[in-house]
This record gives sequence, C-alpha cells and structure tokens, in this order.
Amino acid sequence: MRILKKSVAFIIISQIFILFSYSQNSSRPIVDMISAKPVSTNKIRITWKLPENFNAEAILVFKDTKPFLMNSKIEGAVPVVQLSPKASAYTDTVINYKDYYYAVIARQADGSLYNIVLPSINATVKGCRVQRPEKKAEPSEEEIEAKKPKVYAEGTLRELPLPYLDVISDLDREPTPLKKEVVEAGKELAKGFENPPKEKLTPYYFEEDIISPAGGDEYFLFEILKTYFVKRDYKGSVTALKNFLSVNRSEETTNRAVFYLGQSQYFRGNYRSALTMFLYVEDIYPVLSKKWINSTLDFYQLPSNY
Repeated sequence: MRILKKSVAFIIISQIFILFSYSQNSSRPIVDMISAKPVSTNKIRITWKLPENFNAEAILVFKDTKPFLMNSKIEGAVPVVQLSPKASAYTDTVINYKDYYYAVIARQADGSLYNIVLPSINATVKGCRVQRPEKKAEPSEEEIEAKKPKVYAEGTLRELPLPYLDVISDLDREPTPLKKEVVEAGKELAKGFENPPKEKLTPYYFEEDIISPAGGDEYFLFEILKTYFVKRDYKGSVTALKNFLSVNRSEETTNRAVFYLGQSQYFRGNYRSALTMFLYVEDIYPVLSKKWINSTLDFYQLPSNY
C-alpha cells in the first residue's frame, strides 16, 4: 500500500513538473493560460496567452465534448478554425447546450502540428456550455387590463352627468310584491345564466421537450413524455415521473418534470396532488402556473367532512 501511494505521488509530481517546464519554456510553440467562457446564448469565447518568441505558422483551435487528456495526440481531428500565429482569442458559435472542451495547438512551418496537449495550459479542463435564453414572461391579466384605454380619463367629466336617483325619499316605502307570473318569468330567464359546464385544459408541452435531446436528464424526461404523457396514459406518466424525480436532476429539468406531473394528476382527477405540483413551480412559471391552478380549483372539491 505504501509503495502504491509513493507511485501515485511520483506520477503527480512528474506531471506538475512537466506542466511547469512547458509553461516556463517560451521557446516551445505552446500557448498558455487557456480559458473558455460563454458570452451569449450561442457563443463561447476562448482566450490564451502567447509565450515570448512564439514561432509558428498558424494556430489551430480544436473542440470536443470530452476533455483532452494529458499528453494525448490530436490525430485526424478537424480544427474548428485556423488563425494567424498572433491570435490570442477566438469566439466559437455553438448550436446546442452541451459541455465543450477546447485545445489550442500550433502548426509549424513544415506543416506539422506541435502535437502536445497539456490540460490547463493549452487545453481546457472544465466543460463550457452556453445558457439557454430566458423566456420573456407573459404579461399578467392585471397588466393587460392596465394597458386598456379607459372610457373616461382620470380627472375628466362625462359630457352629460349620470341621472340623479331620488332613492332617499323611498326608504320607508313598503316594497311592492311581485306577481306570480313575473316570478315565474324571472326563473325562466335565470336558466340562461347558470354556470356553463367547465372544460379541462389541453396538455401543455415546453419547447425544450418537443425535439428529442442528445442525452442526459432531458433525454430521459423526453422518453417518459413520449411513452406515457403524449399517449394520455396519465397513470403511467405519474409513476414514471415520480421515479424520475426520486433522483437528483438539473434544476431546470426538475421544474419541467414537476409541471408535467401536475398535469398528469390533473387529468387523472387528483386535483389536490395537481395543485401541490403547480404551486411548487409557481415562482418559476408564474403565468402558466396561475392558469392551471385556477382550472384545478374549478374542479377541486373539498372533502365532505370540511
């Protein structure tokens, strides 16, 4: 065991020494201090530092979804871009939300690559991904009403005043009883104002779940929706989503899964459980949650012992 620990320590010290040697030796065409960070919803900015007396024909930037390993060779890989030997930055455009790793390699005068990869020196060690664009919040009903023009602006009078109703002198007068025919006619007219039958909402899908993702939590959620939710097998959907949420997931995927679970309970008639789910994500999807909470309350009935 002691020998194994010494071997591991020797390997680590050797790698640190190699990294230090390469970073200090400015005669080698190896860039230093590479860094990558997202600068928009579809762009990643890669920067690096050129050593003194940097002698190269060009600089090549490589990209992968896996980290570039220590002393690995980039054989046959196609660079993202070829830059001048004086370049010290590049902005990459991406089309998805995966983690990307970058390596910057020099092309020498004879056309060959100075094919040495040193993590944290000329290759990133931490994946970089762009953030999903924030959805513009839908205006609330109160905001919509506030924007509607008023019939009469504040501080102005009507063209004609409302008629004055002399009701004070009639306070002591006994009300005239209605005739039986009038009462029956009123009941008949009232039938037209009975509460209309309540209609359930249609299933809602988030944009992220319309197209099959490449993998990860979003892929498993997509498969559950395709297998159960889309086919309106809400019983199976409830079971699968509960199992999905029993494991730690990304915050964004968890919020969407909770909302789908709320919908599944809603369509099964489990309105109390549905209401709990919609309230859980009310702060995340305020307008959408309010719509489903109101509909759930329309159908929800308190137990008879309340």
